[in-house]
Amino acid sequence: MPRRPGRGRLAVLLALAVPTLTMPAVALGQPTLQPADDVQRGDIIVQSVGWTLAHANARFCARVAPGVGVMLQDARTFDDPALARQVYGLSGDIGVAAMAADGPAARAGLPLNATVEAVGDLGVASVPAPRPGKWDRLFAVQDALEQTVARDGRVTLTLAGGHRVTLAGQPVCRVRFLMDDSTGNAGANRDTVQIGRPMAEIANWDEAEIAALTAHELAHAVLDHQTWLEHHGSARKSEREADRLSVWLLQNAGYDPAAALTWMRRMGPRYQVLFIASPITEAGKPACATWPPRSPR
Repeated sequence: MPRRPGRGRLAVLLALAVPTLTMPAVALGQPTLQPADDVQRGDIIVQSVGWTLAHANARFCARVAPGVGVMLQDARTFDDPALARQVYGLSGDIGVAAMAADGPAARAGLPLNATVEAVGDLGVASVPAPRPGKWDRLFAVQDALEQTVARDGRVTLTLAGGHRVTLAGQPVCRVRFLMDDSTGNAGANRDTVQIGRPMAEIANWDEAEIAALTAHELAHAVLDHQTWLEHHGSARKSEREADRLSVWLLQNAGYDPAAALTWMRRMGPRYQVLFIASPITEAGKPACATWPPRSPR
């Protein structure tokens, strides 16, 4: 899902005269995944963890579709589009922002930061440019990519210079994964899992702990707790259910389930909670709690 840049994204870009990566090293898998900055590296980690969980647990999800593990970006969503194009090496506005390291796109050799001119039959130039601060075009192009793969099982991307890459999808839980730069929260609805960047920083960018948090949020989506809460269900019960299911999702995906306990112990002393993430509404707001929470669970 598209990122929310905010003014902090501009500050990151301005610091990149000579890019440096201060994050702990993470095995990104494919040689095409060479991030331009820490922001992009974080996006790749979340996409990779999300893909691993969603693919391994697809047979248990009510909503399943082929996916290719790609997140796009639009330079116009940055405070300084020209600088964004320069940093990410884009010749146009729409580019490949992140890929799941073990997903079909990365395995097919789709270049990170490739400029995208068309998704299937949808030409990027045919989509109106967004107003400042809006993500309409990016949502439209990302939707087209995901809907085409879900319908046809594959999608062809036309890159700058006319080069075409066809990506064949693999079954995943039909959920988008987003590293959200605009909030410290983590949350999920039936369609989207978002991880606030501060959560990953608290986890010291440890992949297993990020997977534990992501699995908890994916559990909310798998169990459709959004519908439960909309019908006056118990938020406390939904959190307990997500805690329990997350360990199982981790095991299925090859992660150590003990990472969930490590994450809870790390967060507990800081915020007097076990898991802090809550389902989010369609508007992107937490459905049952705020972060940090007002009281322990």
